[in-house]
Amino acid sequence: MERPLVIGMEVEHAGRRWRVFQLLGPDAVLLRNSGGETVSVDPTRISVPLVDPSRPLPCVVDERQYTDAQWAEAARRRDLMTRLARQPNRTGRDVDAVAAELGLKRRRIWAMLRQIGAGDDSVRRFLPKSGRPRARRLNETVEAIITQAVREYYAKPSRSSLNRLHREIGARCKAADLPTPAYNSVKSRVRDEDQIWLARRRQGPKAARAMRLLIGAHPGASAPWERVQIDSTPCDIQLVREGDRTVIGRPTATFAIDVYSRAVLGFSLLLEAASTLTVAACLVHACLPKEDWLARRGLAGVRWPIYGRPATLEYDQGPENEARGIQRGLQRYGIASKIRAKGWPEQHGSIERLIGTMMRMVHELPGTTFSNIGERGECNSGKRACLSLPELERILTLAIDSYNHTTHNGVGERPMDRYLAYYRQPGLPDAARIPPLLPTERLLLDFLPFEKRALSRGGIRLFRVDYSSVDLLPLWQRDNQRRVERIVVYDPRSLARVWLLDENADDYLAVPYRVPHPDMTLAQSIASRRAFQTSAVRDRTERRLFDNLAQIRAIEATARSTTARRKAERTVQAARAAWGTPVSAKEAKTVTTSPVAVASTPHWSESAVAPFDDVERL
Repeated sequence: MERPLVIGMEVEHAGRRWRVFQLLGPDAVLLRNSGGETVSVDPTRISVPLVDPSRPLPCVVDERQYTDAQWAEAARRRDLMTRLARQPNRTGRDVDAVAAELGLKRRRIWAMLRQIGAGDDSVRRFLPKSGRPRARRLNETVEAIITQAVREYYAKPSRSSLNRLHREIGARCKAADLPTPAYNSVKSRVRDEDQIWLARRRQGPKAARAMRLLIGAHPGASAPWERVQIDSTPCDIQLVREGDRTVIGRPTATFAIDVYSRAVLGFSLLLEAASTLTVAACLVHACLPKEDWLARRGLAGVRWPIYGRPATLEYDQGPENEARGIQRGLQRYGIASKIRAKGWPEQHGSIERLIGTMMRMVHELPGTTFSNIGERGECNSGKRACLSLPELERILTLAIDSYNHTTHNGVGERPMDRYLAYYRQPGLPDAARIPPLLPTERLLLDFLPFEKRALSRGGIRLFRVDYSSVDLLPLWQRDNQRRVERIVVYDPRSLARVWLLDENADDYLAVPYRVPHPDMTLAQSIASRRAFQTSAVRDRTERRLFDNLAQIRAIEATARSTTARRKAERTVQAARAAWGTPVSAKEAKTVTTSPVAVASTPHWSESAVAPFDDVERL
């Protein structure tokens, strides 16, 4: 807003307080301080305080409530009053004539003249007075009851309606012998509450985030791999086993996207929940060449020439991202990390939009669970499920290939073309034309979860199981009976062997079970160890651990066989009922029995892990 200089106005110049003494022109103003000192300064070098007692308060109006005709009338009044104020020989008759023309009293005209003399000749001062908001006239105690009821009764996840809130307030007012406020009064008080806070209390943080004002923007990137965003999500689809095609649940999908080109760098699809393994598998897939990976899945025609190393990895505060294994891998390869603030998914909009795009594609596949119950409707995802994990993996690969070769709205180019164009630009140094190639053999091991264990006479003990190998002899001799803790890396999908890091050679040694046992996953190991809690101390041995594992697998196999048989029986019964011919239990059993349905043999064998014959050498 304009701030005209007026004689007598208090201003600041050169860090001191002055008053305007005389206006000499557009290039000079005469100032005088309390000590009588006078200076001539440039008006543009004068600082006018925001609050000046010598000037009237600024006029604040809502411009939306006035029409063009009202603005034109206000400008006419301003011009008429300005001419009257500048009239040299102004008389009372002149004031009365302007008052009659404007339809105002003489006292109001004199007040407006003083206002113009103080330098406030804004058109806003001459607009018609708008109606003031109606003052609240409820009793203070009733106001307090309404506020308390809104916060204690209405702002709850139960999402009570306004009608129920009004009845609740009426009951409280009646108990206090006070009049019940009108429904519109209660509605007005609810509307005056902080709507973001109210949405968070009633609908959760996600609804509140959708109401926030978006400010700022992502810093972006100037080259591929400069900033990489990664995130995991449960995939909205039910999968089946490759063998008996029974439903096994929802997988977890993890994606990595390049902020510069918007190209999808890699992904992982595992049946495990979001964990160190899912993030590590996605990073390895993104950083390594993909030709062999695509050929093994029959997708040699897919063009995905992306590999390299992120300079900065951006992720949320999920425990799978902050796990020790992931952080250890980032440190080993010099990858900086940037953690997204909790509750601000819009800061990682690129990966969030990619996940949304991929899940919308998944919603078109058989067996989808959709994003919520409302979208699912009457669709039975378990009955329609028919895709296995490898089949869904191939489908996602083809979807990502289409994504990388389709124009992206964020960059206005095809992500793959933009990615490759950077490395083909003329001014790029030769050393920067090819991304760094990370070691294929050990990259996954550097990101997997790990524990620190010392080598003992029995080898390495991890998860109540001993691991040992003849390859540990050099380390055993080097330690010379000293306790030296080393990093032991393990894969949660298979605990048949672990990897010990030799710090001198900076290489991993694969160490299998010391005593041959069937393979097991980390989840199966945890379930088997939990059975120890009800066992006697003498029964808590390694052999007992694998006995428990065998029993668990037998129960799972029987349950799968029974479920498959019952499902087949229901199918036959439904088919016979459709033709009006009932089927006997004996006939159903004969029809539905198959080697696949009743197979209960575990997928491992005792010969899967071969023993070694030189145990005594340790």
